[in-house]
Amino acid sequence: MRLRSNLLICFFGYLVLIARLGSGAVSAQEKTASQPTLAELAFIAGTWQGELGGGATEEQWNPPSGDSMMGMFRYVQNGKAVFYEFMLIEQTPDGPVLRLRHFNPRLVAWEDKTGTLNFPLVEFRKNYAVFDHDSKERLIFHRKSADSLTITLEKTKDGQKTAEAFNYKLKK
Repeated sequence: MRLRSNLLICFFGYLVLIARLGSGAVSAQEKTASQPTLAELAFIAGTWQGELGGGATEEQWNPPSGDSMMGMFRYVQNGKAVFYEFMLIEQTPDGPVLRLRHFNPRLVAWEDKTGTLNFPLVEFRKNYAVFDHDSKERLIFHRKSADSLTITLEKTKDGQKTAEAFNYKLKK
């Protein structure tokens, strides 16, 4: 009787363990399957030029290499640089994260010197990616054709939502 009882306890313990492992494996597979790779974000790569507010914008993204993609942005108005951004899309265990910092023309950072603005990838489909920063700012990358890319900056402040589109053409 005691042997039978111990076997039942072991059997039920085994079933619980299998159920826990199985549910963890399924959710891990689902999570992995839903996360795009950096290779799928390669549609962002290129040297892009546009205009905004009477000035010239330029954004350059290197193709994925290792666990990241590197980018830079420059805004020039009246022949002078107004500001820069340095950017990185980094593959993390939770999925791609866009990290950026703003700099004035003398390369003095706008943000805290020890941190970056972090935008985890929250939506993805072919040639379209949305990165979100604390539900206050979003960067939406949309490759509309072989030679055009639109990056939309959406901001929410005091309940008001604004959107600014950066329309780029691929530099030849």
